[in-house]
Amino acid sequence: MNKKLLILVFLALFCTFGASALNLTLGLNGALYMDDGEYATWDERFDAFQKGEGIYYGLLLELLGENTGLGFNYYASIYESEWGAEMIDMDVNLHLSYHLFGSTAFVDPFGELGVGLIAKDYTDEELQGDYPVTATNYWHAGLGLGLNLGGLGLFGKFIYHFD
Repeated sequence: MNKKLLILVFLALFCTFGASALNLTLGLNGALYMDDGEYATWDERFDAFQKGEGIYYGLLLELLGENTGLGFNYYASIYESEWGAEMIDMDVNLHLSYHLFGSTAFVDPFGELGVGLIAKDYTDEELQGDYPVTATNYWHAGLGLGLNLGGLGLFGKFIYHFD
């Protein structure tokens, strides 16, 4: 693991665990990646999201303090390639978030910074080698808005990936 990344993780843990009250949140995610040129207009993007085309589904785990959080996301999209092989695109990331009004506020505007890995590979283990077909590291920044409804939260966010 890169030394800078390790320092970032320890700093994030220190900031998050410094809070007196910690909450562990679990969630289900859906993401639509819009930077591959497939969706030229916002109407095409909303239409793809409504039909479920190109959506990555996944899990969220976030440890929340009073205003800060340390989160982990896993997203995946499984599809058949043009040559007939079943493929999986995966995105795994770690992020540090800041919740402006507090992590449990009814209206929850937040920002986040993080690092991640996006990879593409075959789902068939016989076709897989020791390494994925493609993979790239990235860091990201994002802004979002959530509604905390007791034990249920609804959140939306826009994130930009930097290579």
